[in-house]
Amino acid sequence: MQDLFNYFVKRCDSLHENEVPKSITGRLKRLNRKDREALKKLLIEKGKELELSGHNQVISWLETSLNLINEHAFHFNKVFFSPGNDIKNEIKTLLDHASQTVDLCIFTITDNELARRIVSCHKRGVKVRIITDDEKMEDNGSEIAKLAEAGIPVKIDHSHYHMHNKFGIIDNKIAITGSFNWTYTATKHNQENMVATTKFEIVEQYYNEFNRLWNELFDFKGL
Repeated sequence: MQDLFNYFVKRCDSLHENEVPKSITGRLKRLNRKDREALKKLLIEKGKELELSGHNQVISWLETSLNLINEHAFHFNKVFFSPGNDIKNEIKTLLDHASQTVDLCIFTITDNELARRIVSCHKRGVKVRIITDDEKMEDNGSEIAKLAEAGIPVKIDHSHYHMHNKFGIIDNKIAITGSFNWTYTATKHNQENMVATTKFEIVEQYYNEFNRLWNELFDFKGL
């Protein structure tokens, strides 16, 4: 975020919306709400400083800066259904574009194509964490042991009841949730649904719940 701040400040005399390079607008799109608000606050404070120093274009510069941040904020709210590939394809896209973190709280994972995408995230340096059900990971076709062997931290419950959640948080800015299990049957045959949203309040609540479970549950040691 500091480099974005520096970009705006260096152009306090010459910032034009139609001249901002795609590298900068792309970075703005990747900011979550918390970082966007922090960047705005820094720019407003800098605007006050520039105004006190006699800068005569500070209002125009600040308006343009804030407009750019708002214009390129990433908003996404959509519902997907199965049978069919819509849900699976959306999950694949989100995993492929993850750049920082992938937190998955998934009842069962048997779809090896999705499992490979998770491993790919881990290999390119994305911090991946998985919470799953202790009984379902012993099912035939479960990919959990393979994911753990790849070096991905996994936590499980130890209960007669199920860890039945099916949600994930991507880069702390996109939450996915619904009835969809990460299985071939859910894609090809079942009537399932998944919501994907960037709404900050929802993402934050899922993130907090994931961390609560992560701190309470148990490390997976292998089958």
